[in-house]
Amino acid sequence: MNQSVIFPAAEKVILQDTGYPEPKKGEVVIRSECSLISTGTEMTFLKGECPKNSKWSSYIHYPMTSGYSVAGTVEAVGEGVSTEWIGRRVASFSHHAQYVAAPERELREIHYEIPPEEAAFFAVAEVGLNGIRRTRVELGSRVVVYGAGIIGQLLVRFLLAGGCTEIVVADVAETRLGFLPDSPAVIPVCSKIQSVLEKVRRVTYGQLADIVFETTGNADLIPYEFEVLHQQGKLCMLSSPKKKTWFDFHDFCNAGSIQIIGAHTSAQAPVATYDNPWTCARNSEVFFKMIHNRQIDISNLISHHASFEQAPDMYQMLLKDRSQAMGVVLHWSDSALNEKKKERSGK
Repeated sequence: MNQSVIFPAAEKVILQDTGYPEPKKGEVVIRSECSLISTGTEMTFLKGECPKNSKWSSYIHYPMTSGYSVAGTVEAVGEGVSTEWIGRRVASFSHHAQYVAAPERELREIHYEIPPEEAAFFAVAEVGLNGIRRTRVELGSRVVVYGAGIIGQLLVRFLLAGGCTEIVVADVAETRLGFLPDSPAVIPVCSKIQSVLEKVRRVTYGQLADIVFETTGNADLIPYEFEVLHQQGKLCMLSSPKKKTWFDFHDFCNAGSIQIIGAHTSAQAPVATYDNPWTCARNSEVFFKMIHNRQIDISNLISHHASFEQAPDMYQMLLKDRSQAMGVVLHWSDSALNEKKKERSGK
């Protein structure tokens, strides 16, 4: 028995027994502890809304498995993989299932005693860390983060730990802003009722921002995000808009000498060097260690703990209104979920 989350058609979610996976050469089998639902990418897959002949359209095909953030324990290995992996805690870019097969080369070993539900955030953490590396954020940088979803929330915590002195976070949902760290350096702005530009002007004494991070995926919003940057500022794309963005390259790029920086997770260094040691695995290692060291706290980012059996209900909830959710974690062990419920109830 191996229950897996399946999207059989647009806006439909079921659990299906896909059978115990046999590891191929170079693979391991992981017994899942927790997996994180992506409220951005996965909801795009589930809705099936994307332009024809786009990269998005090539990704979506029903029926399909979904998910890409699993934490668990290795329990079997395939040909060419050391048996020393068995029993180790790992994270992987695998779909939501009780048991998953994953390539050894893509494993992120979890060396620290951190909760599996927090380790499952590793994939989105790598996105934020890669954006920080590519924009070369410095101590004292003034930053604006558009979007207070999971990527934006993790990004803010990294920026705060890294010494940014003004971190303006803009979102249309006040509920999401409520998940931000309580710090004088973190300045929430509900863009439905406040001007982001005026707030940035005020907190930077008119000097504007050094860097903007785009995490909303709202193609119509992106042209306005350039307004908060000073001359030679940087805009970093961490989102994946599902339609074309129209803007004037003269006004929004050339006139201000603005740098537009793509930071897809695939842009992380494939091999560590002394000049650039920041591979995918190294960035995840940093994330796990920062949780262990209590340099960042992401415990409050989990808004929903659910048994895997509740997965269809969780997706339907997100389809109706995802603004009320942040991290939605599926637990693949009833005992672990019961322990978590006891912790949350204070018993």
